[in-house]
Parts: sequence; structure tokens; C-alpha cells
Amino acid sequence: MPFTSLMQSAPGPETVIDGARYLYFAGTSYLGLAAHPEVIEAGCDAMRRYGVHTATTRARFGTNPPVREVEQRAAEFFGTEDAFYFSSGYVANHIMVAALAPEAESVLVDEAAHYCVMEAARLTGLPVEMFRHRDAKDLARRAQNKSRVLVMADAVGPSSGTLAPVLDYLQALAGCNRALLLLDDAHGFGVLGDKGRGLLDELGLWPRANRLPALQGVSLFVCGTLAKALGGFGGIIPGTREFVARARVSSHYFDGASAPASAVAGATAKALEIVATEPGLRTRLRENTLRLRAGLRRLGLDVPASTTANLGVTVGDESTMRRIHEALKACGIMVPYVGTYSGIPPEGVLRFAVFANHTDAQIDRLLGELRSIL
Repeated sequence: MPFTSLMQSAPGPETVIDGARYLYFAGTSYLGLAAHPEVIEAGCDAMRRYGVHTATTRARFGTNPPVREVEQRAAEFFGTEDAFYFSSGYVANHIMVAALAPEAESVLVDEAAHYCVMEAARLTGLPVEMFRHRDAKDLARRAQNKSRVLVMADAVGPSSGTLAPVLDYLQALAGCNRALLLLDDAHGFGVLGDKGRGLLDELGLWPRANRLPALQGVSLFVCGTLAKALGGFGGIIPGTREFVARARVSSHYFDGASAPASAVAGATAKALEIVATEPGLRTRLRENTLRLRAGLRRLGLDVPASTTANLGVTVGDESTMRRIHEALKACGIMVPYVGTYSGIPPEGVLRFAVFANHTDAQIDRLLGELRSIL
């Protein structure tokens, strides 16, 4: 698939794309840290001190101070004993299933899950079956005769912003001898929950996450990325010391892949420090999220019932949404039309994203232009 546009500035409330500056309501820099000057300087400093990267795997000499600092700061943010940091959030599910597959006999996957979830499910080598998107009753039906099952889903839809009905899933799986529920919370980390730890934090379930499976019942597992709300780059698996140790050795991402780049790790560590010391960022993001969602509802649009910083809205058919996208673009506002992606309807969606550093005036301008177009 060839690229269609060229981003010529750092992503932020105003972003240069193909030579034009737009009010930018796309992407995933939810806490507005991708262009933070302290984050950028920390990345530059790490590269000057430690080179591009350690040029070896982490199992030997490949863990330099910035990489380890990311893990320490991530463990502090998530309130866990340890964390495993690696080069891409896309492979987080691949690493998790390597750790969890020995505990399961089959896999059930939300039919609308992200590509990385689907790929990881197939890597288990176990029988894989789909259940209907966010349908706990269908999950219960398919799980009822399974004694040890791994269930995989997105915590937050990447283009829709809808939430996995986790409490319903737990009830649906209660009859299994052992069930493992694994959520990819790429779009929830840093956004949802009292401490910003994602959907399980929002639901009061975080203390149950990423512990070694109990002998019976439902165990909760989660993975995600630092490349979206949390302002850095790379995948993260927080958890108990014992579980993180298993995650490191169950696959070969620790002993077979190069360590994350020094500049990336240095920037990521600084972003995590800022998130921890400036809780007002999440407060501001929540305010902007509520402002945008309320405004879209006043325009008569069907907005998903959540407080995620990303949301997908369907307005008529594909041609209507393409027209809206082009009209907003002509006004200097970038809201992408997404025609094909995991978890969206056949006609596609207009995908909105809001950042902590969007101003009220910028959000109101988007809503005003959208009102005139609709």
C-alpha cells in the first residue's frame, strides 16, 4: 500500500501535511507530548550519550540506561513490580500469547479486533474461533464447552472508540474451568481510568491484571503501547515481577531482537516522567474529550458512549463522509475518512481524535465548520 500523504511537522493541534497547515484532529498523540520540547531534548541527549542503539539484544549487553529507565518509569506509572519495554506496540500481543498459550487449549477472538491481535492469535498454534464484535452472549455460547480458553480483544476500538464490555465478558466466561482474557489497550493507556492505566483501571479491575493465571476462574491480561497517549514509542507489558519475567523469556523479542533505539527510549522515559508529574494533562484531555463529544451530539451525530480520545462517527454513506472530509480539509481542518480498518462498518467512519493541547477555540472551530457542512 503506497503512502498517500506526507507529514512535514511533528503531530499536534496544528500539523503540516503535504505542504499545508491544518487544525489536526487525527492520529494518536492524545496527551500532546509527541512534540514536547523536553521530550525531544531527552531523546537527543540519549542519542548523543549512547549512540543510535546498543547494536545487540537485551539478553546480552543491549539494555542501556534509557531503556531500563523506561521500564522503571512504566512500572511506577502502572503501579506494578516491573514492566517489559520493546520496540513496537504492534508486537505486544505476539509476546503475550507466547506467554499465555501454554495455559490454553483454544483461542476466541473478537471478529473486529485489530490486525495485530488477529496475527498473534494465529501464532499460538491453537484452534482459533471468532466471536461477534462486543457480543458477550456469543462469547458465552462459544466458550461453554471449552475448559481452557484464551479470549482476545481490543480494549478500545482503534477507529471506533468503543469499549470492550469487559464485565459482560467476565460473566460470560465464569463457567469455564480456566479462561484468560487478554486486552490490547493501546488507545486506553494514558487516557482512561483514575490513574490513566486504561480500561481495566476505569472498571476497577487493574489489580487483577498481568498476574500468573489462577488454577480456576478468569484471569485478566493487558498489553499496549507507549506510542499513543503516553507520548513515547514502543510496546509495554506491565505486571508482577514473575509475569514480566515470563513475558521476557516466552518469546524471542528479548533475546533475538535489537533493543529499542537510544533516542526513542530517552524520549519515552521523559514522556512518562511528564505524565506522572503533570496529572493536569489527563484532566485537560478529559475536558477536551467531553467538549468534542458533546458538540458532535448537538449536531445530531451518533457518538459512541465512552470517554476515549478517539471516536469514529458514521454519517450517511461513503460518498457523504468523503464529502465531509474534503470540505473540512478545504477549511484547513484534518479529520480523516477511514474506509477500511479493523472494527469499523463497511461504509467506514469519520475518525476524530482530540489532544490535551487542543484549545477550546480549536475544538469550537471544528464544530462550527462541521455544522455548516452538515
